[in-house]
Amino acid sequence: MKILILANNDVGLYKFRRELLEELIKENEVYICLPNGEFVKEMTNMGTKFIPCELLDRHGTNPVKELKLISFYKRILKEYTPDIVFTYTIKPNVYGGIACNKYKVPYVVNITGLGTAVENAGIMQKITLILYKKGLKSAQKVFFQNIENQNFMLEHKVVNGKYDLLPGSGVNLNQYAVMEYPTGD
Repeated sequence: MKILILANNDVGLYKFRRELLEELIKENEVYICLPNGEFVKEMTNMGTKFIPCELLDRHGTNPVKELKLISFYKRILKEYTPDIVFTYTIKPNVYGGIACNKYKVPYVVNITGLGTAVENAGIMQKITLILYKKGLKSAQKVFFQNIENQNFMLEHKVVNGKYDLLPGSGVNLNQYAVMEYPTGD
């Protein structure tokens, strides 16, 4: 099976999803599409194939650049023809979902957090929720990392299909030692 993973940065994908990647590459061709970063080499050494996505600006709101990102995702879907797409973080979730919907590619969304565009009331929240509804419209499944995000999205009728709670996103405690919470400033 050909799997495409859309994410907004390499650090989160590698540190929080490495074990998932290790499992997926055992029997699948796995492509990762995200901006280049220090952990991309680690993931390609594992066996993933890297598709650079320098158009993704995590905090950008320029409509022209955002439309270019959607077009980029559409090109990637046409070129690589994945069997399924997994998305993480807001822009891959929304814009990747819009692109997958256009080409009828199955996709699974993971909402790792809402971000300030959704959390802070105002015009940006309204626009973002409209985009989220469009992006999640045909998702095979939407996973939420916490109940508060799930409840918020359900209350705002963003999710209308299958969803589930996948509590928390964490690191492998065999590789990262538990430490005392820092005190002071």
